Order: sequence, then C-alpha cells, then structure tokens
Amino acid sequence: MKRLIMILFLVLLAVIWTGCALSEEVGAGKEHPCIHIVTEEGRPVLSRETYVPATITVFNCDEAYELTAECGIRVRGNSTAEQGEEKPYRIRFEKKQNMLGLHNGLKYRNWVLLRTYWHLCPDYMGFRLAETIFEGKYYSSDCMFVNLYLNGKDLGIYLLCEQNQAARDRMDVYEPEEGETRTEIGYLLEMDNYPDDEHPGFGIGEKPYVEDIAGRKRVVKGTYYAIKSDVQDEKQEQYIEKWLKGVYSVLYEAAANGEAVRLDEELRPVPAENLTAFEAVNELLDLESLADMLILEELVQNYDVGAGSFYMAIDFSADSRYKKLTFLGPWDLSWGYIEPPDGGFYAGTFQNHIQGMDNSNPWFVLAMKLEGFRSIVRERWKALSGSGVLTETTRQVLADIEDLAGDLGEENAGKLTEGKKIVDYVNARIRWLDGQWNAEDGTV
Repeated sequence: MKRLIMILFLVLLAVIWTGCALSEEVGAGKEHPCIHIVTEEGRPVLSRETYVPATITVFNCDEAYELTAECGIRVRGNSTAEQGEEKPYRIRFEKKQNMLGLHNGLKYRNWVLLRTYWHLCPDYMGFRLAETIFEGKYYSSDCMFVNLYLNGKDLGIYLLCEQNQAARDRMDVYEPEEGETRTEIGYLLEMDNYPDDEHPGFGIGEKPYVEDIAGRKRVVKGTYYAIKSDVQDEKQEQYIEKWLKGVYSVLYEAAANGEAVRLDEELRPVPAENLTAFEAVNELLDLESLADMLILEELVQNYDVGAGSFYMAIDFSADSRYKKLTFLGPWDLSWGYIEPPDGGFYAGTFQNHIQGMDNSNPWFVLAMKLEGFRSIVRERWKALSGSGVLTETTRQVLADIEDLAGDLGEENAGKLTEGKKIVDYVNARIRWLDGQWNAEDGTV
C-alpha cells in the first residue's frame, strides 16, 4: 500500500511539474493575459456546429482571475470563419464561469474569442465606443485583448468578449419555462443574413420606393429575422412575427407617407387619427436606443450595418426591461473604417451596393426621414461630442493598442500601425459629424 501511495504521489508531482513547464513555455514573455485551450486528444477545431471537448487555462493575470475549467470549443461566425487560418471561436463551459473579470465579474457559460485581423482593433474600437455612447443604458459586450494558444500553438492577439445572447444582465428578456405557451414573453431578435435550423425566424418583404435623406430613391429591401431567445410554442413564433411586421409597417407609413398608424388588438395597422406620424412610431420604438446605435454605426461605417448581427429586443412580460422595441448589442464591426471619413452619411442612408449586396439598414433609413428622430440624433450627438467622451475613448483605445506592442512582436508590428489608422479614422469621422449634427440649421 505504501508503495502504491508513493507511486501515486510521484505521478502527481510529474503532472504538476509538466503543467508548470507548459506554463513557462506557453505565454513566456507575454505581458497581457494568456488563454491556453487544450482539446481532447489534441483534436483540431474545425466545425461551426460541433463543440470539441477541451480544457481552458487562463493565466498571466491577477491571481483572482486565474482559471482552469472544462469547456467545449467550436469555430463561430460565417464569412469570418472561412477567411484564412485565424478563426474566431466560441467557448461553452460545463458550468458558468467569469473570464478575467469582464462584465463586472458575472458568470456565464458562453464566451467568444474574436480574431483581431490585420488592423488589430476594429471590434475593440466598436465595443469601446458603444460602452461610451450607451452609458450603461443598453447592453453591449465587454471585451479584453488576450494572447491565445490552442494545443500549444501561439495564435496571437485575440479579443475576448461576450456572447450576444438572451441572459440575465446581457440581453435580459423573459424566456418561458418548458410548456409555457403564452405570448406575453420576451423576444430577442436578430436581423440575420445567415438563417439556420437552430433558430426559428421569418422574413419581412420589400417595401415600395423611398427617398432617403441624401436624395437616393430605392425599394426598401426585404430582411430576415431570427428569434434568438427561447420560445416554446408556434403561437409565440407567430405572435412576434405578426407584431414586428406591424411595427415595421408603422415606421414605413410614417417615413414614406407621413401617415400615423398604430396596431389594433389583432396587431393590424390601423389609422391613428389622434397621433402625428412621429408619435405613432415613438409609441412602439425606443428611439433613443436606435439613435445611439445609428451614431455608433456612423462612426465606424460598418459595411454590415444592414446585413446581419443587428439585434433588437421586446419584452411583453410584467417585469420587462424592454417595453418598446429596443436596439442593442452591436456586433461584427470588423468590416468598416473604409469609406472616406468625410464622404457623407452612411448608416442613415441607402448604401452603394457592395459585392452585389444591398446592406442598407431599413430601420435607420426610414427613421432618419422623421424630423423628430433626427432631432433625437442631433441632441444626442451634441451631448456626446460636446462632453469630449468620444475623443477620450479614441485616446484610450490608442493607448490600449500601443500597450500591445511587446506581445505583438516585430513580426506583427504592422497590425499596430493599421490599428492606429482606425483611431485616426474615427477621430476624422467625429470631426465630420460635428460639422453635420452641430450645424445651426439642423437640416440633417
């Protein structure tokens, strides 16, 4: 028995020594937190559907944030998952965990590791601007740069952030319990250009020609919406489809025809004789959240602004946080910062067709035709720009990416150079928007 105990003790020491040696090799010389994911039997992570069992270790950080836990890992995303060897990943823990103190230390099962591309901070800039603009009123992902290792291989600098999902203190809508079929629940929706079998959804068809604030006239494209929160019954799916289509009609009639319409008890659009067109829209949409989202998208000039990853929430339950259709959770901001910063409005107008696609965002285009909404945008912009918080955010982003120079190394110094261009771009965009939304005539 003593011999057996001695053998087990020696094995334990060997395991501890091997782990220490690995930690010294993986993450050696790094200044920022490190995440090492070791998959079962060293299996590669290739699937976007199937999680590979793995162990995740978080180290090179404050002791309070060190972590070793079982998880699953898979590739996430759509077009980003197909570009090059650098993949984005989704992590799912066996039980809820916090990572590196993000989101005030709250614990969740799902986290995301985003690639940083050649320009280092497209998503980081977007998330930090969202944090500034939303002022805690609407959800946006927290984030942090990390050094990522997979099965001992250094994958470079990644962005650790949250999963856009229905969850307490994320996108907090009421989700029904099993067997609960009433329609007065919460619904998290995503305008989604990649429908899948996992989430039910529906389309809203084209609307007749509208002229945007830049004078471009175009058919308002059709869009598809995935239900990203839990639903238990087909009646719930049918209800939110009918409700959102009704709300969209109210917005369209107000913007295109100047008509005030509201929804009756059957969710049918009917004339609202006692309301202005703007008031009819304001009854149903949280226009402050839409204005904040539009300001963010105008700053980064995101090509995907009307293609997908555009989230909204409505909650009909008693303790609702979203009593009107609320826009929140900006995501996938990597395809931006390209158009000339002084080249005009972007999110609030019809886009030029890109790669044969019309990625215009109909919610923004239609809302911007309403003077009442444009007034909300102008006043919000004046408050943000006048306080200096936007330029303070870009200064902090610049400091944060410059702090990565040591971990990037000489071989990736070009990423830092391109990241600085993003900072310069947003600063130039701020100056241009100042000239528009601070204009005395208030025409745009």
